[in-house]
Amino acid sequence: MNLIASDEDSSEEEIEETAAEKRVRLAKAYLTKIQEGVEDELDGFDAADLDRDLIADRLKKDADEIAGRLHRRVADSFDYAAIEESSLATYRGHQLAVTAVAITENGSILYSGSKDGSIIKWDVSTMKKLHTFPGGRKGVKNFVGHTDHVLSLAISSDNQYLASGGKDKILNIWSIKDNERISTFSHHKDAVSALAFRKGSNQLYSASFDRTIKVWNIDERTYIETLFGHQDQITAIDTLGRERCMSTGGRDKTARLWKIVEESQLVYRGGVTTKITENEKSIAYTEGSVDCLAQLDEDLFVTGGDSGAISLWDINRKKPIMSLPVCHGLQVVESESEGDIKTPYWITAMASLRYSDMFVSGSWDGFVRIWKLASDNKSVKQVAQIPVKGVVNSLQLKTVFPSNRTLLVIGVGQELRMGRWVRLKGVKNCTKVVELKSIRALSS
Repeated sequence: MNLIASDEDSSEEEIEETAAEKRVRLAKAYLTKIQEGVEDELDGFDAADLDRDLIADRLKKDADEIAGRLHRRVADSFDYAAIEESSLATYRGHQLAVTAVAITENGSILYSGSKDGSIIKWDVSTMKKLHTFPGGRKGVKNFVGHTDHVLSLAISSDNQYLASGGKDKILNIWSIKDNERISTFSHHKDAVSALAFRKGSNQLYSASFDRTIKVWNIDERTYIETLFGHQDQITAIDTLGRERCMSTGGRDKTARLWKIVEESQLVYRGGVTTKITENEKSIAYTEGSVDCLAQLDEDLFVTGGDSGAISLWDINRKKPIMSLPVCHGLQVVESESEGDIKTPYWITAMASLRYSDMFVSGSWDGFVRIWKLASDNKSVKQVAQIPVKGVVNSLQLKTVFPSNRTLLVIGVGQELRMGRWVRLKGVKNCTKVVELKSIRALSS
């Protein structure tokens, strides 16, 4: 770039920045940004005392995530035996079922959404309410909030925005700092069922029962485009660092990878039939609906549905690598004509620890189950289960920075998020948080 001196200077001076100098300048700026972020999250901790390994770890983590690699083999590093139902922190404040949860990147603030239309902001450490966005009556116009069930929540990776979607077809954007609504969108023609912010960006993906996904630039408060393809209500969406997202289409029995830049999509057809053996008889269960998913990295993802099976997929293969049957067990349903009928517990929620070998699943069988991806990336197995009474409608699993704690957030209700086919008596509508403590930290 050319800089011309002011008239006060008698000579003109031209300053040119070489490619090498530019790389050095950008690298210094990047390190400064990371260091400032660490200082902010450590409440003004003296920069001179910062652990240099912390910045080095952050740089390596960022590099791996840019490459989209699964680089964290951590499923065996936690002490699951120490987790009991009484050790779960419980946050109660909603009148109806909790349908969505979201936690900030530093793990200090938690949001929960409910069928009562309200959203509550919690302080994770003190378990106190910081703010409540109340729900309104159905049909009320120009209401600041939701006038029907809240179905989805998402927080931007810079902890600046909270997005909420509901059965009222509204997408709201809230300021986390100011506790105010800063924008509202009514582009969807049916319930906004799922939301996801792209990591490292304020690009938002919203999925709806109108069978479309819409892409938004939240910094500019603008709508970008609509993605068409699903043949039924979209039930879940997930995204990582690349400009793409994945979704499940309920009873169209597909998962889809949407490549935004290439303007293309890849279709993965579920509807798998899994078998179990009981009393020397083989019983088959066919997947009629693909309801939830979680990305492990940019290539691997898992899905779950109404057959109770969990399937592991590679984006380069059209069929699942493997499908594990009846992952949450069987429930007995009484029938006057058929007697006792055993049906699988549906998979109602899934979440992964990003770029790791670990994910969790929920139903209403009384447990949140923790799964580990095998070292060859070709199978999964259960490594632990956490007792939780109620319908698990939402899950989030996150390692928060800079404390490096791994937190599991669970949204629990008496009813399913999407309907009232199940209603459990004696269950409290609440949000639960459990810290997964590493074996190494406990031993030290």
